[in-house]
Amino acid sequence: MRITGILLAAGMSTRMGRPKQLLPFKNETVIETVISTLLASSLDEVLVVLGHKHELIYQKIEAALGNKKLRIINNPDYRLGMLTSVQAALKQISSSSTEFALTLVDQPLIATNTIDLLIDTHQSTPQPITIPSYHGQRGHPAIFDSMLIDEVLALKWDGRGMKEILEKYFDQIHYLPVDTDSILKDMDTPQDYQRLIQNDLK
Repeated sequence: MRITGILLAAGMSTRMGRPKQLLPFKNETVIETVISTLLASSLDEVLVVLGHKHELIYQKIEAALGNKKLRIINNPDYRLGMLTSVQAALKQISSSSTEFALTLVDQPLIATNTIDLLIDTHQSTPQPITIPSYHGQRGHPAIFDSMLIDEVLALKWDGRGMKEILEKYFDQIHYLPVDTDSILKDMDTPQDYQRLIQNDLK
């Protein structure tokens, strides 16, 4: 079993008004915090997909490239939606990967132990998709078997993204209940960001 983490960090942060990847969080930035969490997990490799302001963001995370698990991918089509970033990563995923985990850059509260629990669960169940849930609400990261890569690469940029895969395999998804709402907490607006900071201080 070899699992690849894909960090989707190419968005334009339109509602935030500035790149959410570079917002301060703890003693780092949001993207540095998430990358540190992913690298500390049992993921075998981590692909970070950049797009908007990619040169600026790359400069901030360049120091982390000393870790052999980490690779940076630039997605020139990021304006066309998140699916383009998923596909950009899957085109460069290691051929030995048996699963991939989709993670979002704007969820810095997710902990390494949550990721590891998802990985362990996915690798012990026969279902091709594992998604965490908190009180019945599904969150991220979501793990997919690599057998689905060709189908994801064939998806059209019509705005539906990965929903098409989730709908097709709705009866083959393993939902893992977790005891933390961090899997639900993302940040699209300045108000969201302030709530996340306050949550982290609790």
